[in-house]
Amino acid sequence: MDKKLLFGFMTSQMVRLHKFILAEKLDKFGITYGQIGFIMQAVRHPGRTQDELSMVLSVDKGAAARAIAKLEKAGFLYRKENIENRRQKLVYATDLGESVKKDLRTALNSSNEDMLSGLDNDEQRQLFELMTKVIDTSREKLGMPEVWDLL
Repeated sequence: MDKKLLFGFMTSQMVRLHKFILAEKLDKFGITYGQIGFIMQAVRHPGRTQDELSMVLSVDKGAAARAIAKLEKAGFLYRKENIENRRQKLVYATDLGESVKKDLRTALNSSNEDMLSGLDNDEQRQLFELMTKVIDTSREKLGMPEVWDLL
């Protein structure tokens, strides 16, 4: 069987397995896998617009708005009107959002170590180089900017 035909299956499996590995660790925070990026981005880059978060995290604008609204309701984030463009909402982490940053980072690092434990350092480097190339190529074909400087 041609492995190229399984690319979508393989990438979705990696995401699903990462989600399962992290799920137990995330339960104690009351957040889901899909919400991690919003919290981490709000902590690292306070005041980004919802549209910027949508672009950086590669999710549609509606999904971003729903995720942010849930995190706002749960007390992790808050939105503020952009005084330069009142149609835009700027997103910030609350004290609660800031307080979970270290634990989220620990959980993410632990799950990454679990998933990569079968690879040596050179294989890990190769994997990241290839994944970066695939992501950059895909974003370029979709007319999206490179994301690495925005993380």
